[in-house]
Amino acid sequence: MTDDAENREVDAGTTEAEGTSEATADAEVSPPALTVVGIAASAGGLEATSLLVQNLEGKVPATYVIAQHMSPTHKSLLTSLISRETKLPVVELRGTVTPEPGTIYVTPPNSDVIARDGQLCLAEPFGHPATPKPSADRLFQSLADQFGERSVGIVLSGTGSDGSYGVQAIREAGGITIAQEVDTAKYDGMPASAIATGCIDLTLSPERIGQQFERILMHPRNFDDLKVIAQHPTRLSDLLQILLARTGVDFRGYKETTINRRIARRMAALQLESYADYVDHCRTAQEEVDALYKDLLISVTRFFRDPLQFDQLKTQIDELVARDGGRQLRVWVTGCATGEEAYSIAILFAEALGGPKALKKRQVQIFATDIDDRALDVARRGVYPISAAQDIPSHLLARYFEISGNELHVLRELRDVTLFSRHNIFQDPPFINLDLVSIRNLLIYFEAPLQERVLYRIHYALAPQGMLFLGTSETVGVLEAHFEPFHGSEKIYAKRRTSRVTNYRFPEMSSSGYRQGVAEAGDRAPVKNTSDPEDGMFESLVKSVAPTGFIATRGGDILRILGDISPFIELNENGPLAMNTRLLRRPLRDEVMSLIAISLKGRCQRSSRWHEFDLGATNRVRFRCFPMSSSAKADNCLIAIETRHVDVQLLERQGLDSDDRAYVERMEADMRSTQEALQQTVEELQTTNEELQSVNEEMQSTNEELQATNEELETSNEELQSANEELITVNEELQINSAELQAVLADLDAILTDVPFVVLAVDPALMVRRASALARQFFKIGEIPTIGLHLSQLTIPQGFPSLSSPAAEVFNLRQPKEFTIDTDDSNYRLAFSPYADSKSDLTGLTISLIDQRSTTSMTAAEGRSVREDEK
Repeated sequence: MTDDAENREVDAGTTEAEGTSEATADAEVSPPALTVVGIAASAGGLEATSLLVQNLEGKVPATYVIAQHMSPTHKSLLTSLISRETKLPVVELRGTVTPEPGTIYVTPPNSDVIARDGQLCLAEPFGHPATPKPSADRLFQSLADQFGERSVGIVLSGTGSDGSYGVQAIREAGGITIAQEVDTAKYDGMPASAIATGCIDLTLSPERIGQQFERILMHPRNFDDLKVIAQHPTRLSDLLQILLARTGVDFRGYKETTINRRIARRMAALQLESYADYVDHCRTAQEEVDALYKDLLISVTRFFRDPLQFDQLKTQIDELVARDGGRQLRVWVTGCATGEEAYSIAILFAEALGGPKALKKRQVQIFATDIDDRALDVARRGVYPISAAQDIPSHLLARYFEISGNELHVLRELRDVTLFSRHNIFQDPPFINLDLVSIRNLLIYFEAPLQERVLYRIHYALAPQGMLFLGTSETVGVLEAHFEPFHGSEKIYAKRRTSRVTNYRFPEMSSSGYRQGVAEAGDRAPVKNTSDPEDGMFESLVKSVAPTGFIATRGGDILRILGDISPFIELNENGPLAMNTRLLRRPLRDEVMSLIAISLKGRCQRSSRWHEFDLGATNRVRFRCFPMSSSAKADNCLIAIETRHVDVQLLERQGLDSDDRAYVERMEADMRSTQEALQQTVEELQTTNEELQSVNEEMQSTNEELQATNEELETSNEELQSANEELITVNEELQINSAELQAVLADLDAILTDVPFVVLAVDPALMVRRASALARQFFKIGEIPTIGLHLSQLTIPQGFPSLSSPAAEVFNLRQPKEFTIDTDDSNYRLAFSPYADSKSDLTGLTISLIDQRSTTSMTAAEGRSVREDEK
């Protein structure tokens, strides 16, 4: 989930809004703060970026940083190409610069760009050689860290998923995230991946982004209207009720500032000014309710977030493993988002146990829960962008991750011990007997009553001396008496040994039925909610029906014990450790499971037969089973244990004759034999089921291997896509260069056709490459071959020297040379002029032949014409 930076930033934004009226009274208005905009693009991005910058206005107080994927070995012309499309200054980054408003900065090839200390600076590329360069994720994350809500991330056309990790960081910091509309993108991989994160505020075409950018940036980011609305609970509750009906999640316990900010973001995205209009829109547009729901979740996290705290946690985990490593250690990571924190904790346990190969499910079981199904799907895959590697210590990165292309894959050993499931911390029953609960950067979004309620649940879920791991800005609050901090660990608490909370208030017991409280056998326990009078009445009814007994699931797991059932259970070294009906003494345990099955099937109360069971004051016992139906997926049963005393001697005196007694004893013996045979059949069935489960696990293992093979193929495909992406970018630049070259060649052909001189262009091999129209006529040149025409092959008029020797001399001396040639008809000036490229390398020479008599005659004629005009 998100951290306190979001919370502080929301409070700051609210305070700023409250002071708006005072600010308007000031004589001077402070200039708006500079916003830094990161633009990510890849294949097809040149066209999209050009359309974007064409529509940007210079008066917007923003600076723009372009991270366009390019080949690291290819000289980029992106700066010159972009500068032609906009009036804004376009600068290629060199070293470290202070961002200037209204300036576009272009990242050079084979470099990353990051923000540091308020400046933009180049950095060495990070990660695998196949990683896209420059990295948009790295740019976006640094912008979020440095500029917070003044950061903007724009994802344009491209393949792959670069930028999708970074937009989450910008969203978390309160910035604005924009993606190109998928339909307008030449390659939709990058924008589609960013949109799939649920962290994109707006999706627009590149033109619309540029046209609307000033309005987006200047949209008033205050909460005055929403604060007024919040003072009318019936109006605000309408929207929260719509959310509850659509998603099943109750946000009424969330902090008001958090909800107001999310609503404001969605209103800005839809360009709605009225809260009432937004509520009406949500009533008719379910997709907007889903968008607001995703906005309220913000499933963002990182590996080893807050390294100092994880170092402290590592010390505590090492001690826990050394002390209790002989049994299964149980961990619960709440609000796990996309799973990075859960895998980080799994790595710490693996390190304490001796490495990834030593990490087994029988030693560690990690339950990671969240209410964001999309984030849980990402967590289960365990595949992250390569930019996530910068948060992982290098020695752990090589040991617990596989780098494939531009992706980071979590080792299978970590995934095997981590179970991801959907679970609402304040609505669903908690897990139990936990050694560690991590709930970081989640409580800060709850109001105080909901924080207290969640902490009570965690206290209930923790085993004695279990650990609680909180975020940097979170405390145990009013439950300080029940948790004690570890020495030297700021945010790690232990459940006090003497702590006992008797008023847990969970909402699973109600008059409508007892909800199923077990996600896995023995993992969670339901508890009553005494805040509702009807629930109190239901509780009294349960105790009056079963003063002594228990509540059990269909599978025999005991959820709650009523009264004292210790005389009816037995514990030994071969018995089960979990709270299950198998703890009951014989013959009670053999009958209770069939009784539960019959009662739930018939939906009616059932009673067992009376058993001889000596308890001193009583000598007979039986079960009475009451089915407890609910709307949940599974049902439970209330088992009442009834006892009575029977006078055996009186029974014998009033009893049957010897033949009847023998018959009854024989029938009872047959019944016991049948029960034993049935029990043996049940055990054989359980054995068969276990074998089938083993076969299923093997099938799952085979399936995972096939998935791994498929992932390798996907990785290879992505590497090819990355290479193709670079080729596409180079091709786009080459196409532009080709168009420019064609225009230059057209101009050159026009000049050579109309120039009134004999001109030849010759390369260092003395091959004629181009000739003017007069030169073709003078030297009788037809079509010039593709490879050129050697000077020695020209038809030289009589009286003219060979052209090859002086041309070779000019190339050797690198100096121009002229000759005067007199013939019977005219006087000529023959000039050889070498020319070089931008690197001063000699690339050719021009041979020009000028008829000086004709030139003199033309000059004289022009002079006479001028004098006549003057007269």
